[in-house]
Amino acid sequence: MHPPTFLEFAHEFVSHYVAAEGALWRTLATLLLRPGRLTREYLAGRRRRYVLPLRLYLTASFLFFVLVKFVGVGSSLQIDFDARSGATPVAQSEEALRLRACAESGAQCNGLPAWAARIGVRIAEGSTDGVGLQRRLSSYAPYAVFLMLPVFAALMRAVYHRRALTYGAHFVFGLHMHALWFLALLLLAVLPEGADSAMLAAVALYGAWAMNHVYGGRWWTTLLRALLVTFVYLVLLVFASACLVALALWMR
Repeated sequence: MHPPTFLEFAHEFVSHYVAAEGALWRTLATLLLRPGRLTREYLAGRRRRYVLPLRLYLTASFLFFVLVKFVGVGSSLQIDFDARSGATPVAQSEEALRLRACAESGAQCNGLPAWAARIGVRIAEGSTDGVGLQRRLSSYAPYAVFLMLPVFAALMRAVYHRRALTYGAHFVFGLHMHALWFLALLLLAVLPEGADSAMLAAVALYGAWAMNHVYGGRWWTTLLRALLVTFVYLVLLVFASACLVALALWMR
């Protein structure tokens, strides 16, 4: 027998984790059109009709990273921050010069600051095609999202600490939300230019609706919790993305 090719591996993965369940389309329809319903069904014990949360999450993230790697979807998802902010190559060069001065000055800047400055020089200068810090953060964000699932579940448990729910229940909600986010990222790749704002608004509305359906409570308290979770999670997501960028550059 010959070693399996990547396409054979992908086919086996999808067949085993999705097709074998026989409920893919029902699961996707419920996930996309009925926010929070999948989590409620799972917590109520009605699980045989749907793809299990972990399998759904792994499949959605797997498809996303496969398309990013082999089809080039990632390039269409990266935002041209430089064009939107009006940053010029000269400004970027000045930033790189300031960082380089710290990185190369043994007397005034050494130890951890010098190491951070060297990482900053690499980020600011970017690669040969001029990719900068914000673009690098954008490209690493999906990987950070993949790693941040336990943190998201912890945030949900913190804002709903009075609910009689285990961490596992919040984790299931996180699996469904993250699966939805990966599918939304894939959808962004085929939507016309300028649709990203509408997509972000739709995802935000979806999240608040799903929270209210799963956890209950008044709408205004749900919205406040959703805003708090969104803010904290985005801050942590940027930090995690920056750590991945620094790790990737440090390992060069």
